[in-house]
Amino acid sequence: MSSAVKLKKLEKNTAAVIFQTGLVEIGIGLVFVVSSLAMIFDDIRYYIDILFIVPVIFLFLAVKYIAEPRMGVVKYTKSMVRKRMAMISAVTIILIAMVTLTFLGGMNTVGALLNPRWIISGIIFFICIAIAYFMSFDRMYFYAFLLAGAFNLSEEIRENSWFSSEGGYAYLTASIILIVIGSIYLIRFLKKYPLPDEGVTYDR
Repeated sequence: MSSAVKLKKLEKNTAAVIFQTGLVEIGIGLVFVVSSLAMIFDDIRYYIDILFIVPVIFLFLAVKYIAEPRMGVVKYTKSMVRKRMAMISAVTIILIAMVTLTFLGGMNTVGALLNPRWIISGIIFFICIAIAYFMSFDRMYFYAFLLAGAFNLSEEIRENSWFSSEGGYAYLTASIILIVIGSIYLIRFLKKYPLPDEGVTYDR
């Protein structure tokens, strides 16, 4: 079976192909690397924050020059559009709910029961779960625990350490795990799907 035929069979939905590349993990990992550096080098974080543009540029170039030449130009079906809209709606509802809980947390009557750390952890966790469910990205279930856990560990270190910047190492650990996993998937993808001789267009 040729590479083009195997890729066409794999592309039952576009998201599945994107997730096969490992670029999502690498992109998220790079975001966490910048976050870690900003916390560790707090004195110059204003300059480090500019580096958040790096993951964006990386993903744009990687999709354009690594994924698209192997995937072809993809046209989304109404089914895929509905899935994406459902995910966006779920994420929006989660954010509204968490903001409401944050507001309630400011009230004396319930403030003691609503720790801001758990609210932010919930936002991270449930957004990852929504992405995993609606985009059929099974690995994101694991990342939900990894990212929420990294945030909680970071806050715990900051609250119980002489140096708040030490919390950045929790993010750095999570980012290394994500980048390693993403790199493994990317290498597999490049080996399995070398550049085709001609571009391929798939209808979705």
